[in-house]
Amino acid sequence: MNPSIDSIYFTKHFELGTMTRFASPVRYVGGKGINCGRASALLGSSVILTGFLGGYFGGMIQDMLQNENLFDLHFLPIAEESRGAVTIMHDGETQTELVEAGPKIADATIKKLMNDIKQISKNNYLSVITINGSVNNQDPFLYAKLLQYIKEQIDPSTYILMDISGQHLREVLASKYKPMFIKPNIHEFSDIIHQKITQKSDIKHHLKTNPLFKDIDVIMVSCGSYGAVVKVKEEFWNVEIPKIPITNTTGSGDATVGGFAHSLEQNYPLKECIRYAMACGMSNAQQSEVGKVIPADVKNLAKNIKITEMK
Repeated sequence: MNPSIDSIYFTKHFELGTMTRFASPVRYVGGKGINCGRASALLGSSVILTGFLGGYFGGMIQDMLQNENLFDLHFLPIAEESRGAVTIMHDGETQTELVEAGPKIADATIKKLMNDIKQISKNNYLSVITINGSVNNQDPFLYAKLLQYIKEQIDPSTYILMDISGQHLREVLASKYKPMFIKPNIHEFSDIIHQKITQKSDIKHHLKTNPLFKDIDVIMVSCGSYGAVVKVKEEFWNVEIPKIPITNTTGSGDATVGGFAHSLEQNYPLKECIRYAMACGMSNAQQSEVGKVIPADVKNLAKNIKITEMK
């Protein structure tokens, strides 16, 4: 909903307080929803993108997405300027990010978006809806309201995947309606429960005992190179991934969600959805672009992902 122009720079060493000269960056349209949708589209899904675009950057984003020729675009025009983001890959696999909050979105504009989604649903069968990232709006209940609107006004059977964090995620977890899937990383998970978590066994404990996490079919807590812990209804799975060379990790979590959405649409068993999703995140990490996956690589990477039940 909040796209950006992402500029990714690569350097051997980066130091604050000094001047660093870079080669030309890799520039791509990013934002969690864009990256997620790009991954799904590259895997073969039909993808509709919506959100807000404005100003010079907004025009660039629209043109760049049209040139990718992967999506059906349904963005709402706004007066404020769309955002930019800078990623610096340096000192091995260290990643430094500068991310703008983006244009302020009024409540009335949010309502327009909801109406647009309803109209889109009348003209298209939406088997999966993903809600990703942040919107610069002060309402902490925004995503809970959007979830309620989709369930009540569009189709209660549509799979809703949410990749959000912070207070927005807490309010969704406490709301009447639940998404089918959420994917906090281990740091976002720690933020939700107000306790620093470092061990997979601790993740499982809190997923099992904290009432916030009831009634969500799939909860994936990603742990970087250590894989993930996944709660699927009443089962808990430990996901281990092989070590791979890393180019750029920006968008890997988003590609994971995109892979899950695609495999869910293809009616894969849930365990295979998890395996496929994790392989998509790994494939993205080997690309310089964000949200990009190579389908053949995804299949090969998936073969080496180990999923075991946590007792």
